[in-house]
Amino acid sequence: GGGQSGGAAGCLLLCDLQQRAVDATRRRLEALPSSGSLELDFRCGDHAAMLEGLAAGSADLVVFNLGYLPGGDKSIVTTAEGTVRAMSAAEAAVAPGGCVSVALYPGHKEGSREAEAVLEHAARLPQGGWSVLSSQWINQRSKRSGSPAPSLLLLQRMH
Repeated sequence: GGGQSGGAAGCLLLCDLQQRAVDATRRRLEALPSSGSLELDFRCGDHAAMLEGLAAGSADLVVFNLGYLPGGDKSIVTTAEGTVRAMSAAEAAVAPGGCVSVALYPGHKEGSREAEAVLEHAARLPQGGWSVLSSQWINQRSKRSGSPAPSLLLLQRMH
């Protein structure tokens, strides 16, 4: 894990399916004040394949922001199968005490399938090894489509 105080070293690995999103994130992060010895590693590609390449216990935090790029090509989306595979890899990579955060967007057909599959996967994690919280706005819906609001899933590896 990294940080900004005391010269702590770390690496922030960023991945998206679309190069446009990777480039926009790079520009935003590089415009911020220096983060000391924090290494930034930008990748375009499959999040499951990237996470499967990480050593066991090497991550403090894995963050998923699923769905499609706002203002981008809505046909390029994360999928239920790919995300469940990526979550399994993230669970192996995260160290004890570390977390996995998943922002779910059920507002389109694949997003709804994906949210259901991700929640089913998380519900099957062993209680002794994982603490799992699902948070959802129950009185909010899209004004345009009527679809459910995004939700947040948090997983913490206990040991």
